[in-house]
Amino acid sequence: MYKKIEEILNIKFPIDYVEIFNKKLHEFTSLYLPDDKEIVKIKEYCSLDNERSENYLPNVYFREKNILLDDLIPFAITEYDDYICFYFNNGRKQEPAIAFFSYDLAYEDREEAVFQIADNFREFLDLLR
Repeated sequence: MYKKIEEILNIKFPIDYVEIFNKKLHEFTSLYLPDDKEIVKIKEYCSLDNERSENYLPNVYFREKNILLDDLIPFAITEYDDYICFYFNNGRKQEPAIAFFSYDLAYEDREEAVFQIADNFREFLDLLR
């Protein structure tokens, strides 16, 4: 299921993401943002298998592509409709960092809307509650 998305978006998902997605990722609904010392609720993780869903990962990406930086691929939606994204700042085939994308701030300055919260997906998992 995820291989098709990797081809569509020309990316390589982190191995930890692929392994944990079906097992228990959806159990984690809170994210600790270390810089703000704040807890953000995760409303939903993007779907990897329901192509008809508006929250199917490629559908979210292509719908929001005009406001996102090219290096960002959203994989979760917060309670305030911001995004948690893979941040492919070293190339789409390299291990991505994880970033918080503030939708509201993006209207003013897309660069200022991106906050890197983890160097990789494994570090991101440590921020989940």
